[in-house]
Amino acid sequence: METNDNIRTNKAHKTLGSFSSEIFVKCPHCNAKAKVFIKLGKYTIPYPFDTKSIFRCDNCYKPIDEKLWYGPIIIAAVNKRCGYCGTALSYEEKVDKYKDKIEVKCNGCKQEKRYDVSYSLTYPNSYQATDPNFGLPLWLQYPINGKIFWAYNYEHLDHLRKYVSAKLREEQFVSKYSITQILPNFVKLAKNREKILKTIDRLQKVDFKPEQ
Repeated sequence: METNDNIRTNKAHKTLGSFSSEIFVKCPHCNAKAKVFIKLGKYTIPYPFDTKSIFRCDNCYKPIDEKLWYGPIIIAAVNKRCGYCGTALSYEEKVDKYKDKIEVKCNGCKQEKRYDVSYSLTYPNSYQATDPNFGLPLWLQYPINGKIFWAYNYEHLDHLRKYVSAKLREEQFVSKYSITQILPNFVKLAKNREKILKTIDRLQKVDFKPEQ
């Protein structure tokens, strides 16, 4: 994959929210490419909120319950301390379905006890590629060296291509919310440039399908 030494990128003006109005996902019914359309609210920094999300699959046309979360969640004990000795509890786990209680072994007294749980949603990162609205698997994702490279849509993918291809990455204004500021290191490393560009080529093919 050839790169242009004179290519420059400006990292200041694009946030992840800039690419979130249309997200390609895997349909939970037929596994075909579906879309999540998001009507963004007034504010998108640091993350979009006050949004309205709509799911649509043009293959099977089956709907989802748009009030539900379909992705993994992280659960932890509601109790912050052991019910026997008062030692702080640090246990949490990622699950794919609801649990009303979890059993936690205290690191202090070593006794086990069942606790009610609290839930937090999981969002896309280097190890999980899901959409931030319903938790559905992203369509544009591919593993690289034990991590996951992903994009919301082709516009997002094209932006990443320009960034990865560039030898000179200029930044006129520093913004901690810029999409390229929050990219994982494996995407930024020059040694991974060729591998990532080949991955982008693969994702842009019309017949691309994510691994099952």
